[in-house]
Amino acid sequence: MTSKYFIVFSACIVFAMAANAQNSGPYQIDKPAQSFYVEGGGPGIFSFNYDQRLKGSQGLGFRAGVGGYGFLKKGVFTIPLGMNYLLGADGHYAELGAGICSVSLSSGNTYFDNTSSTIVGYINFGYRFQPEKKGLTFRIFISPLFTSAGTIPFYGGGSVGIKF
Repeated sequence: MTSKYFIVFSACIVFAMAANAQNSGPYQIDKPAQSFYVEGGGPGIFSFNYDQRLKGSQGLGFRAGVGGYGFLKKGVFTIPLGMNYLLGADGHYAELGAGICSVSLSSGNTYFDNTSSTIVGYINFGYRFQPEKKGLTFRIFISPLFTSAGTIPFYGGGSVGIKF
């Protein structure tokens, strides 16, 4: 089951790199902002993520990550995927987003009630600092989760990363 998630994550990264390769050449207008960050909380619990704008430093973008906790023994393995939109200027942005997170629970887990795999929906409302050039980024957000067991409305987190 984990190998399927790895294949999906790898495919997302390959497509992101291929999309970025289309922006080179003499007619390049605005290189899309790219960042890598570590997130605590949010849909991935504790995750490593790649984020890219489709064009420029703001507007529509996507994220793909891998995370969880304790997945070497008993725990959770997550793959958050989503779209987001940045609105603002000069490195200060309001972030709105939505996506899904694949969650795989290992046997013997006492944090959750079941041992299976599921898909969790999420939305993000937050603040992002992302410098105009390369540099340190950070985010803070609230991220309600939508599960088969119900909604977790007051869930959130933060992240720190690097824009390249």
